[in-house]
Amino acid sequence: MKMNRIFLLLAGVSLIVSCSKKDDEVNKPADQALPGKWTMVNQFRTYNQGGVIQKDTVSYAAESNYWTFDANAGKIYQVKNAFLDTVAYKLIDDNKKIVTSLDDKFIFGLDTLTIQTLSDRQLKLTGHYTSPYTLDVVYSFGK
Repeated sequence: MKMNRIFLLLAGVSLIVSCSKKDDEVNKPADQALPGKWTMVNQFRTYNQGGVIQKDTVSYAAESNYWTFDANAGKIYQVKNAFLDTVAYKLIDDNKKIVTSLDDKFIFGLDTLTIQTLSDRQLKLTGHYTSPYTLDVVYSFGK
């Protein structure tokens, strides 16, 4: 009976230790969890076209669209269908938002992306754009 209690105690401690480690990995601050290569899985877009609200989803083939966040350089290196782009970025609002810089080549220059989900394997960003037209978008990335 005493041996069963010891095994139960060890199992409980193992469960607590493994769960707390997993929670720490998921809850890394954005400045630590964001750097690296994120492959875009899809976009959900909502926009107004001729007075009618349109919603659509764009899904991407593996490795066709990805963003690499380089924290040291403060840059996002983007690849979309073999087209390359580089955008400066910074984290604001206690690491909850990403602001892109004044880059005329980046269509969403000066816009802010809100981090909805950020874990070791998943990144979800939302944005509201007004140029070239009004657009709400949800980007989903995976690692």
